[in-house]
Amino acid sequence: MLESLRNFLTGPRLFIVIACCALPFVFLGTSSLSTAFGGSLGTINGEDVSETDLQIASNITVERFKNLYGEDFDFALLDEDMQIAQIKQELIVQKVLLSKARNLGMVNKNSKKVAKKNIIKNPSFQIDGVFDEGIYEAQVNSNGQTKDSYIELMTNLTATEIYRFAISSINFATEEESLELAKLSEQSVDVDFIKIDFDQLKESISSSDEELNDYYSSNEGLFYSDEERSFSYIVLTSDNYKDRVSIPEGFVEDAYAEYLLKANERSQTRISHIMIDKNNHPSTEDAYKVVDDIKSKIENGRSFSELASIFSDDIVSRDTGGDLEYFSDVFPVEFGEAIKGIAVGGISSIVELDDSFHLIKVTEINEADIQPLSELKSKIITDLVDSESRALMNDDFLELEDMISANSSMESIGDVLSQKILFSDSSSANNFKFDVSDGRIAEYLYSSDSEVDTTHAIELEDSFIVLSINNIKESSLIDFNDVKSNVSDYLSSMKAIEKKTLLVEEVNAAKLDGSLDSVISAYAYIVKDNFVEVKRNSSLLPPEILSELFKYSSGEAMSMDSNNGDTFMIDVLKVTQPSGEYLSEIIEQYQSIAEQRVTQNMSTIINEDLFDNARINLDNSVF
Repeated sequence: MLESLRNFLTGPRLFIVIACCALPFVFLGTSSLSTAFGGSLGTINGEDVSETDLQIASNITVERFKNLYGEDFDFALLDEDMQIAQIKQELIVQKVLLSKARNLGMVNKNSKKVAKKNIIKNPSFQIDGVFDEGIYEAQVNSNGQTKDSYIELMTNLTATEIYRFAISSINFATEEESLELAKLSEQSVDVDFIKIDFDQLKESISSSDEELNDYYSSNEGLFYSDEERSFSYIVLTSDNYKDRVSIPEGFVEDAYAEYLLKANERSQTRISHIMIDKNNHPSTEDAYKVVDDIKSKIENGRSFSELASIFSDDIVSRDTGGDLEYFSDVFPVEFGEAIKGIAVGGISSIVELDDSFHLIKVTEINEADIQPLSELKSKIITDLVDSESRALMNDDFLELEDMISANSSMESIGDVLSQKILFSDSSSANNFKFDVSDGRIAEYLYSSDSEVDTTHAIELEDSFIVLSINNIKESSLIDFNDVKSNVSDYLSSMKAIEKKTLLVEEVNAAKLDGSLDSVISAYAYIVKDNFVEVKRNSSLLPPEILSELFKYSSGEAMSMDSNNGDTFMIDVLKVTQPSGEYLSEIIEQYQSIAEQRVTQNMSTIINEDLFDNARINLDNSVF
């Protein structure tokens, strides 16, 4: 997996795909690269890079990887160079976009207003879902910021994200662009070509034992074996401990009683209300008369929701007929007392609070589904066994860590934990296979720092594994007889490349002197053929050949190797352009393709701007 990641992440990537809003991740602190906030790490496009910026870029990078590969992805599994490269890439993206957003005037009052709104909505600064100024100040101060400097930081991030979203949303294609794409795609060529089949040429080549021995002796570096390692291991899972768990007397009955108590708490009651604010009336008595009059109207058949929309002073719920959704402990205790025993559709008596009067209607009751003890008994026992077995496993792991710190052997660890020691076959990093799928295992086993007979523990998702390398078989030169077929393959490839060069010269000479047919007939791996009306998406020729072919005009010739080594010597006979009538019939088919192409072209331009033209001046001790 790490190798595929390396291939995917090498070089600039389309940042539109990886973009994620920076704002939620400022305080996550997932990176180990930064120390204390403050100080300068250099500049990018004239924008100062601080340790705060490094922290934010680190957090966003971790979240980006989780978005791509799942929440369980561990960024720390990547080697340090790759981690730093990815964080640096995110820093460049952030600062270049900020620079451009600033130049366009996007760091302004509006982005500051949006930033403040996001701060207020941030759960890190809330108590019971409400923004708290004291919590906000304490949080930002603990991270080396003042309230004003944090607002400035978030304003910059907001402007960056607005600009990033704007340029990543460009996918509009004009009719001219769609037409141009259709012309290119529907263009066709007629060709004559000669193909030299590399694989057949290679198969026709033979080498003597003396040649093979000479090649082997001159290129020994190609024929060394992989280093191999074998190891012993212990896997601790909670299943190993289940038979040690006993069920206390009366536990099932006590657990069921607690379940019944919580089941009643799980019942949900939905309520609506009409609120009369005392402050909107000359006196408390006047306010009471208003709510009492409303209560009389309800008793006489008027709709509660209609009256709420007319008279309620609660501007939040008034437009929804007074709906407050499901009752919870965030409501005043007086509300809870007032609705006790009221059925669906029932209205409470008048509820008085310090500043208001309320009428409350019960609109819905969802009773909890209570299961009998006979159905829950098995689950209660299973849950206890699972919980206690995990606790016993964790206890052993704590003891295991102490034993590893004391350099205890696998044998002594197995004895203390009463666990069986298992043994692996010898394998290399290239062919390593193991029942437990976790990249950290191979990373440890094949690390140059790992030593024989040293124990190491890895915490897995729901288990632990203890490893110890038993033997390291060093890489060595493989005996000639064991790699003779590989030697032959290498040598044949080298000879085939050399001979193919001579064949191209021979074919070109034969074209001039009129002996082409006799040359072609002399070699089984050379064929002559022709195709008509070949288009850019054709499968008749390799795509890398086609991409070059359409750069030529009628009467021109080209010669090129395909990716598999075959050589194509092509004469372009005719280039045909699609008619206007035909284009008008198919233009709609190319509209969406043209839009995708615009997006791809935009991403290319953006990446060139970000990674090729960015003015980067960063501290080399960090990057």
